[in-house]
Amino acid sequence: MDQEDFEKIRKIKKENKEAYKDWSRKDDDELINLFFDGVPVGEMAIKLKRTKGAVRARIRKMELIHIKKKDSSSTNQ
Repeated sequence: MDQEDFEKIRKIKKENKEAYKDWSRKDDDELINLFFDGVPVGEMAIKLKRTKGAVRARIRKMELIHIKKKDSSSTNQ
């Protein structure tokens, strides 16, 4: 990381106090529930006090899309 990266992070943290905060088990549980309830990412971000990018990244990290696809394909059979 260079100075420019640090400045970008500083700006993001100034705009959103929760940015770069660790995800707690409670946060993850709420994200899972919102995701499987079909809540849009923008609304999830507001409820979780995160950026849309952070929510999308966490969804990818938790592989929720793959789980949802796997679950829906098994119920279609």
